[in-house]
Amino acid sequence: MDKCSPLEAPTPPKSGNPPLGSWRLGVVITSLCLGIFLLGLDQNIIGVAIPRITTEFRSLNDIAWYGSAYLLTITAFQPFFGNLYKYFNAKLVYLVSLVLFEVGSIICAVANKSSVLIFGRAFLGFGAAGLLQGALAIIGNVPVGVAVVAAILLFVNIKPSSNQINHELPLRTKLQQMDAVGTLLFLGAVVSLLLVLQWGGQTYPWSDSRCIGLFVGFGSIAAVFGFWEWKQGDTAIVPFRTLRKRSIHMGALVLFALGMSSLTYAYYLPVYFQSAQGVSTTQSGVQFIALVLPQIVGLVVVGAIVTQWGYYVPYMVAGVVVTSIGAGLLTTIGVSTPTVQWAAYMVINGLGIGMAQQLPYTAVQAVLDPIDVPIGNAIAVFSYQLGGAIAVAIGQNLLLAKLTMTVPRHTNAVTPQAVIAVGATGLEQLAPTPEVLAALRSAYAEALRDPLILALASALLAFPFCCAMERLNIKHIAEKRQQRQAAMDEDKAEAGGKPLSPNREFQDHESNDIRERSAGTN
Repeated sequence: MDKCSPLEAPTPPKSGNPPLGSWRLGVVITSLCLGIFLLGLDQNIIGVAIPRITTEFRSLNDIAWYGSAYLLTITAFQPFFGNLYKYFNAKLVYLVSLVLFEVGSIICAVANKSSVLIFGRAFLGFGAAGLLQGALAIIGNVPVGVAVVAAILLFVNIKPSSNQINHELPLRTKLQQMDAVGTLLFLGAVVSLLLVLQWGGQTYPWSDSRCIGLFVGFGSIAAVFGFWEWKQGDTAIVPFRTLRKRSIHMGALVLFALGMSSLTYAYYLPVYFQSAQGVSTTQSGVQFIALVLPQIVGLVVVGAIVTQWGYYVPYMVAGVVVTSIGAGLLTTIGVSTPTVQWAAYMVINGLGIGMAQQLPYTAVQAVLDPIDVPIGNAIAVFSYQLGGAIAVAIGQNLLLAKLTMTVPRHTNAVTPQAVIAVGATGLEQLAPTPEVLAALRSAYAEALRDPLILALASALLAFPFCCAMERLNIKHIAEKRQQRQAAMDEDKAEAGGKPLSPNREFQDHESNDIRERSAGTN
């Protein structure tokens, strides 16, 4: 008797675990919703805390690594954890991921120097990759994490599914599906790129052999990575079979550009608040709400409209236009910009990001067969976070380079090297007089304009990719899927329970229908 391949989906075995109900279900849902909320909270809070961290550790030249270390590992290891969930016990993988994340949190909390904090952030991203692939991301302080562990252990029983056949495969076969080589190649290529983007023109001249070597290393490793992924087929980190669909690779490019823009603001607007304006870390966090809250509003409103109407590309294009307008306005802010003015600019920018940022995930649902949707989502998240990691690194280089030029233009009382050494919130300690402090704040505001221009350029970059998306209607596609599934169920019932056509035939028909709709609307 032939064995089933890992890609086949046999009939799920009956489970002895009853579904959750009553207060048990409430405990689990509350824990998971709290985790999802804290995911977004953590991604913004770290940006708010970074200016203070750079002063505490005197590490302004490490500002990019606090963000990039986390984004790099959460990006690289998502496909790895996706395969772990596929081939091993999902509950165990989730709990291990949560423990890893809590260990990373502890490392960050007790860090006494910059290098330890960077390692903790990287470890944090490693654990978060597992949580994201488990359909959750539980991020916060250690007690919350422990509470969620307890809830999962006590109340969650994950019943066997169609993945059971994958769980029973030999360990060697499972490990072959992890694409560890692809993960290492990806890490090597991106780390080389991040290093040269941060060192070039600052730590070393661009013509230095180390910078040239890193560029060559990045190109070589990236080429090997591409060839390896092509050879791996469906087990690759980025499967070419899925990536070649127009809405998938264009949507990934949209998210890459929006990730560059959005995360530039997450890491450098707090620097503006705390260095140029001189507000506290807490006040900086409150002011950043002007960007975050409109994102939520834009996401909810556009999501509701798309659910009713079905077309999503027009709102994606409109969102990119709106966020680009806000990004352009933000490049004009300075030390004396009134609160109502910079807050209005942030509202416009955040509203546009919220409108556009989630719609590429809708495209994934529209153009992919249900069995491939997790792969498409992984590519989307992968692209967004990779764009953010690269933008944070470029932003640091732009900021430090501009500071060396703006500080001498505003004052001769201190050197640019001294300003960089004290970090983003150390200007009051460094300035001998109020006049010098005001000059240094103006120098910071001028220097920060370059990272803000980077965010604007990134938002504009998303526009042509949005226009290249397939014009599909997710509502019509969902209705068509329901009709076909009903027809298949009816045929199966007439045949006495024996399916008349395999699942892949259904998926192929569905893909053909999507292509026909795309051709008719483009």
